[in-house]
Formats: sequence, C-alpha cells, structure tokens
Amino acid sequence: MNYFPPFEVIRRSVDIATVRGELRVNLSYEDFINLLKLMISGIEVDEDWYARLYDDIGQAIRAGSIRSAQQHFVNDGYFEGRLPGPVRVDEAWYLRQYPDVADGIKKGLLTSAQEHFELDGYKEGRLPFEM
Repeated sequence: MNYFPPFEVIRRSVDIATVRGELRVNLSYEDFINLLKLMISGIEVDEDWYARLYDDIGQAIRAGSIRSAQQHFVNDGYFEGRLPGPVRVDEAWYLRQYPDVADGIKKGLLTSAQEHFELDGYKEGRLPFEM
C-alpha cells in the first residue's frame, strides 16, 4: 500500500449524527462509493499478476480500452470482487476452516485452497488465513 487517507479526511467526508444516543454515519450511495475509491486508490496493484489472473482485463489493457490494472481496480475491480495482487493463503488453516473447499479438492473440482480463494473465496468474504 502506498497511501491510505487519514481518519480525519474520512470523517469529514461523512455526515455524523447522534440518533437515540448512538453516533450514526449517513451518506449517499454515490458518496459511499467515492469514499471507498479514495480509500483504495492507495492500494498497490500488481499490474502483471492482475492482467494474468483477470485475462479480460489483460486483454483490455493490451487493446488500450483500459489504461492500467490500477485504474481498473479502483474504478471497477474492487467492486467486482477482484484482488489487487496475490494473497498467500494458509492452506492448512483454510481447509480446516472451509471443509467444503477441502471436499472440492478431494473430488478433483479444485486444485488448492489458493485457487479457491482467488477464484471464489475472496468474493465470498472468506479469510485467507486466521486473523
């Protein structure tokens, strides 16, 4: 990650109100998306890896319809559930945590926990390792 906006910048971007004694944040969907884009714009995108893993984006970059993997990730990729670069999956932990993936490997439907995480697990909100 090259940059992450400070909390004060984020806080100034939202409407904060007290409702029944609780602080609540209110913002339009468009403002929410813009806030997320601000937050993820500093994430370093592995250009080569992204273009290889997401062949449609690699082709679009080569054709000139998308400027870069970084641009795609910030504008669309994050919102489509794409990763900015490789995330090393703890195979043993992942398979214990997600027995359906272990079963898929046993049945020959998947080759590894890493493959599952990159293709589906991240989009499904699964963790790659214990946090």
